[in-house]
Amino acid sequence: MSRRLGHGAKRSREQGWRDLVEGRTSGPGAALARAGLSALSLPYRLGLEANLALYQWGLKARTQPALPVVSVGNLSLGGTGKSTAVAYLARQLQARGVTAAIVARGYGRRAPGSVQLVSTGEGLLLEPALAGDEPTMLAQMLPGVPVAVGKRRERVIALLARATPAQVVLLDDGFQYFRMERLVDLVLVDAGRDCARERLFPAGYLREPWAHLRRAHQVWFTHADRVEPETLAAREQFVRRYYEGPVVLTRHRLTALRGPQGQRCPPEQLAGERVLAVSALGNPASFEDSLIQAGAEVTALRYPDHHQYTRKDGQRMLREKGRRGAELVVVTEKDAVKLESFTKGVWVAECELSILRGEEEVEAMLAHVASRAEEQRRSEMVGARRQTEPGSGPAGDTAPGRD
Repeated sequence: MSRRLGHGAKRSREQGWRDLVEGRTSGPGAALARAGLSALSLPYRLGLEANLALYQWGLKARTQPALPVVSVGNLSLGGTGKSTAVAYLARQLQARGVTAAIVARGYGRRAPGSVQLVSTGEGLLLEPALAGDEPTMLAQMLPGVPVAVGKRRERVIALLARATPAQVVLLDDGFQYFRMERLVDLVLVDAGRDCARERLFPAGYLREPWAHLRRAHQVWFTHADRVEPETLAAREQFVRRYYEGPVVLTRHRLTALRGPQGQRCPPEQLAGERVLAVSALGNPASFEDSLIQAGAEVTALRYPDHHQYTRKDGQRMLREKGRRGAELVVVTEKDAVKLESFTKGVWVAECELSILRGEEEVEAMLAHVASRAEEQRRSEMVGARRQTEPGSGPAGDTAPGRD
């Protein structure tokens, strides 16, 4: 009971902070609180810059992971669609014959410091409470793709290298993981948010200032189809102040609805239906907009990001469905993994990322990653052969070329 009360208090504080930084709280007290948060942004930035500088100047050594790493991250606190982008990259690499594994911290899971294998690519090894909602979702969505979680990502990658056929790692939410080298840094920016008005934490949602985009190899605007072309151009121009590399435009596309018995229907079947959209996301509006674009009349029931659903939540959904006159309850794939044990009758919205502009740049990046994976595979084969050659025993006295 005390743990639930603690989580409730934490959610209440988080919502109060969101109301402050988004301007939904008014009055002299709110203005004073916002001024205080702005003042706190300075020491936050100084600490961030100092920590990053230690690695950039070589005063702290970055670890070299056991496998090539593609980091998919952002500058802001959640809500840019990282997991959908990671799934897209995993499928694209699979199509090129490359086995990609996914590494995440596993936000909100029990035993957060432990290194755990969620899936070898052949079914789940952990329940969602131990794996986290997004790693569980990705493991279910992507057969043949190993998934693992842990705070120290280099240790997680070492486990994947030992226990799975992974050739490349997709690091979910890795831009701020300064301590480890990576092959590619992708940074996602939500096209629906006004870049120029974003503020550094705790006065706003930015985990790093815009100037840190200089570390990125590619910037992907997500949800680019949901803003006017003039607005999108202005936001891209803003990003160009800090970043000179490729800018890719993407969209999150609703591809199907999965029913309670596993049946799949096209999104067009939502046309004219009144839908209760239930979610616990960083950016619930993008999910709700996808249902509206399919023709549904949407009424929303929102929970905090990574909310751990209970049986009472399931009962509330059914009550709200009846009270609001909805024909269907629709949830995201991320929410479905936490609801399936005690909520029946919900429909799951399946979503995929697609490229609107910048396919050539993405293809070139994927080819580079596939090439590095092949180099690593050949190097490992050579190393394995040398280990089996005569004279390559533990002492290695007669083995040529050993340090």
